[in-house]
Amino acid sequence: MNMSSHLSAIESDHVWLDGRVPNGYWHERRNRVAYMNWLGMNLRFVRCEDWYQVRNRDFRRNSGATMLDRFYGSSVLEALRDLVPDYDWLPWLFSKTPRGYWDDAENRQAYMQWLERKLQISCEEDWYEQSERSFDENRGRGLLTNYYHGSILSALQEYRPDVGWKPWCFRKVPNGYWRLPGNRRRYFEWLADRLHFRSLNDWDSLTRQTVRETGGAGLLSHVFGGSLLRLRNDVADVTVWNQM
Repeated sequence: MNMSSHLSAIESDHVWLDGRVPNGYWHERRNRVAYMNWLGMNLRFVRCEDWYQVRNRDFRRNSGATMLDRFYGSSVLEALRDLVPDYDWLPWLFSKTPRGYWDDAENRQAYMQWLERKLQISCEEDWYEQSERSFDENRGRGLLTNYYHGSILSALQEYRPDVGWKPWCFRKVPNGYWRLPGNRRRYFEWLADRLHFRSLNDWDSLTRQTVRETGGAGLLSHVFGGSLLRLRNDVADVTVWNQM
């Protein structure tokens, strides 16, 4: 989308280049628009999307720091929202989001919806293929790291609480997940249903490869030291198989 269709071309003598503008100069919106037009041309911005590259230092280096600080609280996002209000600015695409932005659940929801479209996710299972890199490459590192402590599962549990997410289907399970018997039981019951196991003896046919392919590699290696016998014994301990 072309920036010129949003910011009107206003004639200006570029008074900000003199080092000091007349009193009240920035109070006039048309002067702020003129400055932004000029700055965009200097930075070779053509489309609205180009403004996501702008930094506060660009205003300092181009005699616009006073305008940005006094009228927009040093926020590039607020400046663009005021001067180009009919464009849907996405705060996470700027170099940094406003302070406290991710504290608002609606903002987190908006990002996850946008990310879902960006990654072309069409079903719940597609999320299992994602990693932290999916957030890093789409300006979501701050959200994932600071708010969800690096856990994609936590992000999705808030975004789609209606889905019974299976932690073992992600590329990485949460730290300490397998230490809880309830979590192991949930995995065993899911695995038994997947493999059509109907009795405890059926577990004797389980292979290490099957465990790895179904998300239990960490469970097998870290909890049971690679022993299928210990895993089978745990199945008997934490599930109802020993009663059948």
